[in-house]
Amino acid sequence: MFSFFRKKGPDGQEVMTQTGPMTQTGPATQARVDAAPAEKNTSDSYDLSALAIEVSSSSDTLSSAEEQAAILFANGQLKAAYGALQADKANFIGKKRHDSWLMLFELLQQDNQHDAFDTLALEYVVEFEKTPPAWQVRATPAKAASSGSGYFAFAAKLSHTSIDQQINELLQLHKKHDQIRLDFSKVAEIDTLSAAELLSALQQTHKKPNSLQLIGASAVLDLLKAKIEVGRRHPAEAPFWLLHIEMLQIMGLQEEFENLAVDYAITYEVSPPSWDARQAAKSAQDIARDEAAAKAEIAAEQQQKNQLAGNLCAEHPELFARLLKQIEQSPKPQIDFRQIDRMDFDCAGQLLTHAVNWLQQGKAVKFYNVNPLVHALLRIMSLQDMLTIEARK
Repeated sequence: MFSFFRKKGPDGQEVMTQTGPMTQTGPATQARVDAAPAEKNTSDSYDLSALAIEVSSSSDTLSSAEEQAAILFANGQLKAAYGALQADKANFIGKKRHDSWLMLFELLQQDNQHDAFDTLALEYVVEFEKTPPAWQVRATPAKAASSGSGYFAFAAKLSHTSIDQQINELLQLHKKHDQIRLDFSKVAEIDTLSAAELLSALQQTHKKPNSLQLIGASAVLDLLKAKIEVGRRHPAEAPFWLLHIEMLQIMGLQEEFENLAVDYAITYEVSPPSWDARQAAKSAQDIARDEAAAKAEIAAEQQQKNQLAGNLCAEHPELFARLLKQIEQSPKPQIDFRQIDRMDFDCAGQLLTHAVNWLQQGKAVKFYNVNPLVHALLRIMSLQDMLTIEARK
């Protein structure tokens, strides 16, 4: 947390500068960043010493109680924040001070005070003559249906220069999971050596039947089919034949497997590979249904992995790092804050430094569905001048 002291600037206006840890809350202020740090800060820490923040009065400023509640809440003092607003209730009842009401609702929601929330809702109806905020039942993140499975996606080009690394990653994944989903959706090119290496890896990981599920395999099968011809006995083409046959086995396409195995035997004058009776035979419809379900689960798992949820605070630096990563990876990031419960001053300060840099780079960043307490903290930190911030409706 920070404290600021006022002093006169060159133009006679009052400005605020950082002095150290904040121990008391001050009057409500609307701050505007007047100058950015002279040098770009490349570390995760933040430095507000080079920022001059002009203080002005506005009808949009937070009240003293609202500012105090936001600061207490940012510091993890939920009940103290609620007490600050309750003590000020006589001052905002009848004045349609929407921010105070929304903060109270959020505090009761996060403290799981459902009865008190309902009581406040009745008071809200009298005050505003409209529907009050609804109690939110947050869904518990669903566990993946295949909790023991792993997922691996192959690159677009499978060549002798890159296949070893991909196979090593696959085998390492196989050590951790009994079942693996192999995604071939991006594969557009495969050479002889890659086919041979991939065949060996599939045979190793498929020792237990039904332990592999292939996703997007049809395109790879088409690539392999185009590289072989019945009766054309080229040794360099044998890996394409055998990989094609192995993939049909894994997928459960028994009829296609047996037909291709006979063609291979005729071409190379050898005994045809045998179907593993332990492998469950499937129809094309079965495969399409299973693949669609797998894609939906993978997408849900990825969304859950990337979702920002919880507290942006010093105790959870990985969440703040994920936020920064999402912003850096998008040319025009729009970040959903619906699942963010709290942000502390440490993260808000770091965010301020990054926001200055984004502003200088011309990068437009938007936060939406921001809860009223986090929204108030961002206003106190003047971040609304550098980011687009939309409160949760």
